[in-house]
Amino acid sequence: MKYAVSVEQGEGGEYVASCAELGISVSGLSASNALDALRDEIRYRIEMCPCTTVGDDYVQLDVQ
Repeated sequence: MKYAVSVEQGEGGEYVASCAELGISVSGLSASNALDALRDEIRYRIEMCPCTTVGDDYVQLDVQ
């Protein structure tokens, strides 16, 4: 799945990555940290149950 996301530098130097489609925002110390955290959060939310997992390459981020 490909999700459109945005990354912005917030106050205090943190970076915020957001996916409006899913209503998710996460922060990180760098843009890549924020994107990694967002990818992990999306993977967590789309898992069907705790016993299934979503592959690392299933979630693709389209940074806009």
